[in-house]
Amino acid sequence: MIIIGRKRHSYKYLFRKTLKNIMRGEKIISLNIEKETFNKQFFWLSTRRFVSHAKSILLLCDRKQNLEALMLLRPIIELVVNLRWVIEDSTGTNRPQFMGSIEYNFNNGIPEMGDYWSDKNLQKRMEAIGFNQNYYNMVVKKLHEELHGNPAVIARAHYRSLTSMNSEAIFSLACQFIGHLLKVANALYPGKYFMNHDDILSKIKYKNAFSPSS
Repeated sequence: MIIIGRKRHSYKYLFRKTLKNIMRGEKIISLNIEKETFNKQFFWLSTRRFVSHAKSILLLCDRKQNLEALMLLRPIIELVVNLRWVIEDSTGTNRPQFMGSIEYNFNNGIPEMGDYWSDKNLQKRMEAIGFNQNYYNMVVKKLHEELHGNPAVIARAHYRSLTSMNSEAIFSLACQFIGHLLKVANALYPGKYFMNHDDILSKIKYKNAFSPSS
């Protein structure tokens, strides 16, 4: 990822600015959300969780707790991927699979996700909405490496930073997925409330393997 130096051209600035737009839009659409379609209600619920995670990432990076901020990138990615996977599906199968996993089954008192959901892993859902395998390997697997206790990661405790990802790398990823959240918002509320997702995604500099195919 390219690191942008000046504050107003940083990924953090872009993410904060976009998040304010998302938050304003969320407040507007929440007013009559009970009367809206499933897709709009699903978008609203996902947006509320996105905002909570996003505000926490900003706070953690301000305090130079980048490793802890990384822990919230994975749920943000999965949240937006799930949203697009359900709403953009033309087969009519994804929504029932998602809804089939809302209720937990219990095994000896331990909650388990529903069978439908376990049949579709994150990589397959990402591929279904246009992310290539290289993107999954470069992004999701990188997060997996950073957040798990393998020997190489533990050895980084010798250094000042506990992660090799600086805040601009974190916000470059966060900007990508707030852009994809806006893509859904623009489809559901065309010309209303929300910024154009292309205005966000066009500002992100990708390496070839980091670029989603849609």
